Amino acid sequence: MAGSAAVLIAGTGTAVARDGSATPASRLIGGRITGTRNGRPTRPDKADWERIHAAASLRRMALAPHKSVHFRSFAATLGLRELVTIKPLGPGRCATAVVYLYDNLLDLSDAYQGENWNPLRRAVAKEPSIHACAPPQPRRLGP
Repeated sequence: MAGSAAVLIAGTGTAVARDGSATPASRLIGGRITGTRNGRPTRPDKADWERIHAAASLRRMALAPHKSVHFRSFAATLGLRELVTIKPLGPGRCATAVVYLYDNLLDLSDAYQGENWNPLRRAVAKEPSIHACAPPQPRRLGP
């Protein structure tokens, strides 16, 4: 299970530009996001942050009490589809939180009738927050 998530996070640090040529991801990002030695950013861009946030919302809905097995599985599948479209992230708190989110959604996608979700709810409450992936807030100047 964790091996699948590692594939999601690992990458070459190369992205495809609009013209179809491969370019380093740091050039497409614009240099404002902290990168690792291999050029992968440790935080997602705005579009990827929205996908991660949507996947976390789907996890929250899937873990809500009194949901059907089919609802849990479908919500988790939608969340997984969001996560597999994000660009590779470098190691850090955000990547760790995304791996946990991916693993949780993978568990939920295999939901079956009568399964007790309370242990997963407790685990999610203790896991790293996806807010480590949030874009930095702009600094305010003046009063």
